[in-house]
Amino acid sequence: MSGISFVLNIARGALYAQQQGIAVTSHNIANVGTAGYTRQSLNFENLGLESNASRLQLGLGVVADSVFQYYDRFVTQNIQQKTSEQLETQTELANLQKMQGLFNDGAGTGLGQPLAEFWNAWQDVADNPSGIPERTALLHKGAALAERFQTIHTELTRIRAEMNNNLGAAVRELNRLSGQVAELNVQIVASEAAGTTANDLRDRRNVALEKISGLIGNVRLDNADGSVTVMTTNGLLLADRAQSWPLVQEGTAIRWDELPADISRDLSGGKIGGYLDLRDEIIPEYMANLDELAGTLIQQVNSFHTAGYTLSGENGKYFFDVTVFDPLNYSGAAGYIRLSADVQDTPGNVAAAQAVADPGPPVVPLPGDNRNVLALLNLQTDTTLVIRKWAYENRQAVVPAGMLTTSLDDYYRSLVGDVGTRTAGKQQDEDFNQTVMGNLQELRDSISGVNLDEELTELIQLQSAYKAAAKLVTSADELLQTLLQMT
Repeated sequence: MSGISFVLNIARGALYAQQQGIAVTSHNIANVGTAGYTRQSLNFENLGLESNASRLQLGLGVVADSVFQYYDRFVTQNIQQKTSEQLETQTELANLQKMQGLFNDGAGTGLGQPLAEFWNAWQDVADNPSGIPERTALLHKGAALAERFQTIHTELTRIRAEMNNNLGAAVRELNRLSGQVAELNVQIVASEAAGTTANDLRDRRNVALEKISGLIGNVRLDNADGSVTVMTTNGLLLADRAQSWPLVQEGTAIRWDELPADISRDLSGGKIGGYLDLRDEIIPEYMANLDELAGTLIQQVNSFHTAGYTLSGENGKYFFDVTVFDPLNYSGAAGYIRLSADVQDTPGNVAAAQAVADPGPPVVPLPGDNRNVLALLNLQTDTTLVIRKWAYENRQAVVPAGMLTTSLDDYYRSLVGDVGTRTAGKQQDEDFNQTVMGNLQELRDSISGVNLDEELTELIQLQSAYKAAAKLVTSADELLQTLLQMT
């Protein structure tokens, strides 16, 4: 091929190629704010050479070969992995901060102030053991302390139930996204069977995969046909090519594809991992130790109170209710702690006195006898009490309780300290994750993000190339007209 028609063919190909380039650049500009969009570019390819009758090798022009993405798989997969860690940490941190608020003595929501007022009320009774107003105030402070225990226990129970509800919603969302990945696998494989790349479909799949990572820790495998395989970190398939496998929540159990085994202990990462850590490990540990504090308080106060004598000379009266109290297992003690019927509305039954030596029946306390109250008050600072300290690991796997030799007040302070330390640790993890994620996102944006300045520069260049190709058509037409006039 040679002559003017040869030039026209080159110009036509150039016009078409630059037009496609403008379309790709327009697509980039239109999606500058689209989440998960990866910048695209058109590959121009030289059509090669052709020899004419004069043995000259002439170029055949240009063709738009393919559209490629500025995509780094390593960076994308790192972001997906870090998203899993970040969402797990954020979920735990947000709820730890709620629990920290329950124990916030500075804001008056913790047990510190009610405990202090409870011991102060006993001191007031010790100062005036026969005074009904002091005894009545003690009962009010005891009831207030019991109510604060119950409030914290109720709130912890509510947060735990909320975690289970959130878990169900997260599982349903995970199933939807797994199904979406399987559907996109089918579309991508079909679209790329002819050798093209389904860039926009891959973007949509990457968005779905990042959302899955925000819900649960997972492993992604890229298949040769363009599909992906997604599985949990312990190897359970979520999606593979055209198929997906759902998780099913039944009560507190999570099952894979409706198989009978409960796999909740094996799931980690993302919001689901955070919800499970909170529901089955963090909250139960705090509740167990709160119960231990309440149960020890009930048992120790009652042990002194039942040995003392009321204003009328009776003994064996309980201060805290023991109708459902198990002296060996304090589970739930923070939820049911309350004043006993012995002293409720009967301030005279507060056992402030001790028996006199060989009093003979009936026992009549000496006026001003406060010895039993003074003995009971030692509980506040008695550092020889042996109190169990519970720890939970690996989702409801209870570590054998450690035995602490401490006072009731110090035990409570250690409980508050544990909440604060754990919350501070999660905050540090969150700050670190934010920094790493920010760096990764900046790196991804530098590779895959749409820069309007660059796109406008590319558009001007393509527009100029298009005008030049159009000018080439005009020039070829003028040559043809000149040739026709010669004939």
